[in-house]
Parts: sequence; structure tokens; C-alpha cells
Amino acid sequence: MSDIIKEEGVIQPSNEDLQRLEKALDFSNTMKTFNLSKNNLKVKTQNLLSYSTAGGSFSVDQSLISFMNFVVSSGKTEISLLDKNDIPIRIEDTEKFLEEVSSLYFEVVNDYYNEYQQLRSSRKIEKVLEI
Repeated sequence: MSDIIKEEGVIQPSNEDLQRLEKALDFSNTMKTFNLSKNNLKVKTQNLLSYSTAGGSFSVDQSLISFMNFVVSSGKTEISLLDKNDIPIRIEDTEKFLEEVSSLYFEVVNDYYNEYQQLRSSRKIEKVLEI
């Protein structure tokens, strides 16, 4: 247990207690900054995973890529597809659409992975804030 010094009715924490409190506060601030940076990175990635074509805007994710892969493998070259606002959009070249959304997905997720690894390896708040 820690030594508590009493002076004139006032409890004074020991130097050991103050050091532990300072370390806990530093850790808390580091985690708060890390979590804020991680959340900002996630939002950035979600914003980048948007693809617009033919007047529609699509959220690019694994399910869209899988569906488009099914469409292409079924031999369909044109389809109508609902965008993220539930507006029907005519996709006239399904292979091109699949290639573009797949490329976008892999590029953005790879960047997300690299930036997240950089964030995880950061030990100082200054490094975390550089991202």
C-alpha cells in the first residue's frame, strides 16, 4: 500500500502515488488519441469506398463485389442496379464495373491496413497525430 502523508488535516499523496497517477493519465491520453485517430481512419476509409457512375453512387463492399462477380460469371453484360440511394442505375458494362469497384476496394482497404499498422506501431502521441 502507498504511504500517505498527513499534514495539518490535509492528506498528501506520496511521490509514488503521483507517479502512478501521472502514468495512468498519460496512458489514458494516449489511448484516447489512438481511438480518435482510429475512428478518423475508419471514417476516411468508408468515405473513400464510394463509387459513382452513370448518375448513381454505390457503397463499395464485399457484397457488391460478390454480387457483381456472380452477374459477370452468369454472362450478363448489362443490368439495372440500385445505388445507395435506392435509385435504379443502368450498368452497361458489368465487367468494367466489377473491375473498377474491385480495384477501388482493394486499393482503399490496402491503404487502410497500412495506415492502421502505422497507427498501431506508434508509441508516442506525436506519432499518432502525424497520420
